[in-house]
Amino acid sequence: MDKIRTWRLAAAAAILAILCAYTWILRSREPAQPPRPDLSLIPAAAGGFLSVDEYVEPESLRLLGADTTLARSYERPDGAKIELFIGYFAAQQENSQIHSPKHCYPGSGWDIISEGSARIRLGERAIPVKQLVISDGRRERLVIYWFSMHGRVIPNEFALKYSQMKSALLSRPQAAAFIRFSSEITEGGSEAVSAMMGDFIASISPDIEAALGEEAPGLEKRGKI
Repeated sequence: MDKIRTWRLAAAAAILAILCAYTWILRSREPAQPPRPDLSLIPAAAGGFLSVDEYVEPESLRLLGADTTLARSYERPDGAKIELFIGYFAAQQENSQIHSPKHCYPGSGWDIISEGSARIRLGERAIPVKQLVISDGRRERLVIYWFSMHGRVIPNEFALKYSQMKSALLSRPQAAAFIRFSSEITEGGSEAVSAMMGDFIASISPDIEAALGEEAPGLEKRGKI
């Protein structure tokens, strides 16, 4: 019995040593970094909206740590506005990590009123994304966001961390993008704003995927959230 127990312990130790060595080899390899995307390729006009680039404070960009960003405000002739922000992170490092809006908004004076999931039509598939309603005490905004990594839509922070850990273990690039749309909730209510944003996201998301250099099917022309 002692010999069997000793053999089992030795076998377990050997397997553990092999796994540790294999993990170290994988993690010690530097994966080739994909080229930085040119976010200026995303059109300034889409879905009946025209845009202007928004100014972002240098200190905010420094704290964000993104390698490249895009901040735009799209406006329709009737006054409807949708804000788009994209942050691209070539690698997940101590000073360059994607920050969750669920942490950033409260720190910027916005309370999260509700949190849930939405579904966006991506080709013939329905892709889940995150949806927030936030308020600063005077107005409310609808926020829709997701992450993109290796050409895949990642719907939430937990799934993003899992994908990053898996990529690190397999020595794959950890480049990821954060895509966020937001609009003020007007007298028409959140459903009307949601439908408007769904149509706009459907019209512009193929261009976002192309700018990020990710081969993924484009959104249908009229996607409802």
